Amino acid sequence: MSEVLLSRGVVTRIRGSIYVVSSGGVNVKCSLRGRFRLRDRPDELLPVVGDNVDFRPGSSPDDRGATGMIMSVHPRSSVFARSGLSGKMDHKVIGANLDQVIIVVSTKKPTLKLRLIDRMIVAAEAGGMEPVVCVNKMDLIGDVDCLRRQLAPYEKMQYKVIFCSALRGTGLDVIRELMRFKSSIMVGSSGTGKTSLVAALQPDLKLVTGAVSDKTGKGRHTTTHFELHELDFGGYIGDTPGIREFGVSDVSKRELATHFRDFRPYLGTCRFSTCTHSHEPDCSVKEAVEEGTLSRDRYESYIRILDSIGDQQKNR
Repeated sequence: MSEVLLSRGVVTRIRGSIYVVSSGGVNVKCSLRGRFRLRDRPDELLPVVGDNVDFRPGSSPDDRGATGMIMSVHPRSSVFARSGLSGKMDHKVIGANLDQVIIVVSTKKPTLKLRLIDRMIVAAEAGGMEPVVCVNKMDLIGDVDCLRRQLAPYEKMQYKVIFCSALRGTGLDVIRELMRFKSSIMVGSSGTGKTSLVAALQPDLKLVTGAVSDKTGKGRHTTTHFELHELDFGGYIGDTPGIREFGVSDVSKRELATHFRDFRPYLGTCRFSTCTHSHEPDCSVKEAVEEGTLSRDRYESYIRILDSIGDQQKNR
């Protein structure tokens, strides 16, 4: 029997048991080889969007187009994952092999949530991706100076912060240049305008957008799954469903502080080498907070994430 030749592609969409793989400009609808479902090997991961896979092409296209069967998944260079807060939801990989995580927040409707930004930054850095803070709906803001002061600490930590408006088109050129020839994922709460931004960046995608509820102040989900879209100016962008809660996954208590860039000058100088910067005496991080050289808000955000990691470990 002659050896079956495999093709390589990228998983761009998952719908039920169908994995859409982009290969050579063609979308191939693939199923999974049986061993993935049986999970007889613990090192075999189920494919997620962004995975590079080898697949066996079908003998002939059917009425759905080209078909195939995924045989293996290549090692991942990065992973964006989340869990529920307080361990309410197990570790979930959202996407793989991404270069950057664009954290979309809004000035109002819904309001700016700095602690959500902190959690997503930790998840991005822990997963091997560069975080970017994208502030949408600048057309709704009155006090721009106050907003910029709130986000200045992130710029000071060398995070890229973009101020834009999908409605007016401001800031889109900056986002395009940042995304060019990269694989990016947009994440954030419902109603921040993620889908509107993607639609403005690539109008021919014809994505459905929604409005924020006046009654609840929360956005309505218009995106129901994570999907990668190829961009005309080079690269891929993935829009995700709005996130109501976001827990940091697969980060240990000892590792967490390393993902707070403003903490790094003080790490390794505490009395105890295993210091978690929470209850221990002679902690350099806590001393910096008391002296005012480290933001108390950032420290409180760190403690909340640290406590949630503890709750996850208890529930395992």
